[in-house]
Amino acid sequence: MIPACFSEYSSKMPLLNNVEEWTLLRKWSLSEVYRATLKTEETLIIKWGGSEMAGEAKIYRSLVQPLQLKAPRIFDFVSLKDSGVMIMEDAGEKNIEQQPQPAYFLEAARELASLRARATSNLQGGMLPKVDFDAYYVSMDDILKLLDDLLKSNKLAGANVLVKLKHVLPCQLDKLYQTVPISIVHHDYHAKNLLIQNNGIMPIDWSIAYLSPHLGDLYCLIKEAQTWSSLTKEDIISAYLDAAELEMKQLNWQLRIGGLCWLIKTLRWLVYGGTDIIPGSDSWIPDLLKDVEHLNQEDVFS
Repeated sequence: MIPACFSEYSSKMPLLNNVEEWTLLRKWSLSEVYRATLKTEETLIIKWGGSEMAGEAKIYRSLVQPLQLKAPRIFDFVSLKDSGVMIMEDAGEKNIEQQPQPAYFLEAARELASLRARATSNLQGGMLPKVDFDAYYVSMDDILKLLDDLLKSNKLAGANVLVKLKHVLPCQLDKLYQTVPISIVHHDYHAKNLLIQNNGIMPIDWSIAYLSPHLGDLYCLIKEAQTWSSLTKEDIISAYLDAAELEMKQLNWQLRIGGLCWLIKTLRWLVYGGTDIIPGSDSWIPDLLKDVEHLNQEDVFS
């Protein structure tokens, strides 16, 4: 039986009718993901996305693939009205959340450094058309606008930690955008989106990726490693430096600014609709604000 979210697509995507078994991997209000087993015993990942989640295939084709980043192959995509279905490679059965061994987190740090270097090199080499660069580029002003939006929101209007941040962040963002080259930001570099493969780690679910110099993905990975394993922040940083041409002091500064950028964008998404998409995510907001305060209190603006 074809899941209901795919029913109106079956005439446009004949492969849906050849699925022998559907295994639900994730179900949110605007996203459903299944592992589909065909009559040939081949498996594929089939995703339905509604509203803002319907544009994932375009990001793969317009951003991830031109920059030659490690990601699952897309075999087919169809969009109808305000939703879309994507058929993609089944690139692995287990992610780091399911098998949170320290070695996998360390490899994910090295993979992050490599993919950022590859993205930067290919951007500088002109491999992304200007129209696509402009579509996915998040500027310093864009990030500051997100912070302003938070300060105007019903949930966080006038939050003291955000008011303090607004006074000091512009100068540091200006320095970041002047001195660090543009790269890719996955923005969901969580353990659940890092597939374990024989030859390393493959990031999946690039649905909210964009272009910016900030290092929020490393901040995200460090938080995940601390949650799921015995690794420390220093362990992940050391692994990242194995594959990145950075000095420790420079990396620490980029990490803190990147963490603030990641937190601002994540909070903006949550308070303007994200909590309706992910049940229970309202409870994330206080902890995220504490993280903002912690980063803002560190010696990041010296």
